[in-house]
Amino acid sequence: MLKYFKNSQLFLLTCCLISMMACSGNEEKSESKIGSFKAEIVDSLVIDRLSVLELLDYQSSTGDLLFADTQSGDYLVMDKDGEVLSSFNPHIEGPNYMGNSSYGWSFYGKDELAAYGHAYFYRFSKAGEILGRYEPPIEAGGGIILDFKPQRIKAFETQRGTEVLAMILDLTNRNRRSQQYQDTIDAVFRMNFETGETTTVMHKEPDNIYRTAGEYLDWGYPTFTLLAGSTFAFTHQSDSYLYIFDAEKNEYLNKIAIPAEFLPKYEGVEFGSKDDPELLKINSHVFSVGNKILLLSLGKIPNAVMKELQQLPRWWYSPEFEAATRKYMTTDFLLFDQKQFLGKVEWDINLNEPMPKGTENDFLWLKRAYKDERDYQTFLKVKIVEK
Repeated sequence: MLKYFKNSQLFLLTCCLISMMACSGNEEKSESKIGSFKAEIVDSLVIDRLSVLELLDYQSSTGDLLFADTQSGDYLVMDKDGEVLSSFNPHIEGPNYMGNSSYGWSFYGKDELAAYGHAYFYRFSKAGEILGRYEPPIEAGGGIILDFKPQRIKAFETQRGTEVLAMILDLTNRNRRSQQYQDTIDAVFRMNFETGETTTVMHKEPDNIYRTAGEYLDWGYPTFTLLAGSTFAFTHQSDSYLYIFDAEKNEYLNKIAIPAEFLPKYEGVEFGSKDDPELLKINSHVFSVGNKILLLSLGKIPNAVMKELQQLPRWWYSPEFEAATRKYMTTDFLLFDQKQFLGKVEWDINLNEPMPKGTENDFLWLKRAYKDERDYQTFLKVKIVEK
């Protein structure tokens, strides 16, 4: 299978360095701020493990957590107290082998997991036994690691049982730098493994910026998060709106304007051009916090500055790159409910890569970073509270 890696080294490095300027944030005064909020650590989970763990998903109904051990390749299901319920490795040849890596995992129903493999989708028991393998709904033409690693699979409940939402990009020979592609591409699929039914969802509306700008901005894939039931929130990197969407009914519930001062900043290029568009500020991620949504607005290093930095030896470790990161990569956390923008969140907790993990409860998970090596890891419970 072909694999495409789009600026993966650069974006993994810049994501890791977001923490350097997260505490300073964007000092610009917010005229549209209608509430005063802050991020507050309310609890933590300490796990006695030296190797690096990445939190993949949290099951709000049981409190179980799914981790990937990025060094061993193991997956661990833990309970709310950090006790290991199961440990397995689906990347080792055998009856439960799914390939060498994956694009994402999600809890599925009460006792299962869903995985997005490079060639197939899978259902696993929580103990790591394959319960089903499923063909993707389209021939994607290859695989890709996306900038900033957005969520690409999430199980949710409908009247017909558990289904999954998955972002699958068409990487065949279609010209992605065309108006026709932006008008017709379906990137998000609702799948029912039991019935085999597949439906495309989250279509771009006629007035969406990717259909009206008249130029190429970016690929236009969404970042989404589950709120509750079959209700999701999503947006795109260069979009002017946050959308509330019912995946079961396949319909928009609301469309909320992002305040002007936090809108994405970009300079597009002509369709078909090989030049890179200038993306100076993007909607990087959305996270669920119970029935509210946190949108991360992220500043980026200008193309011209980045090209100069890349001429330096080992530029990703250079003081010049660190200085550019501090100067340009601003972070603004914006809080919404399903009807409106609520205000900017004061965030003075160090950010890490991977990003925070939203939940259907009223908190997020965030991994704590330590400057020295320790034989344990800490995951913080963070709530958004009024100041």
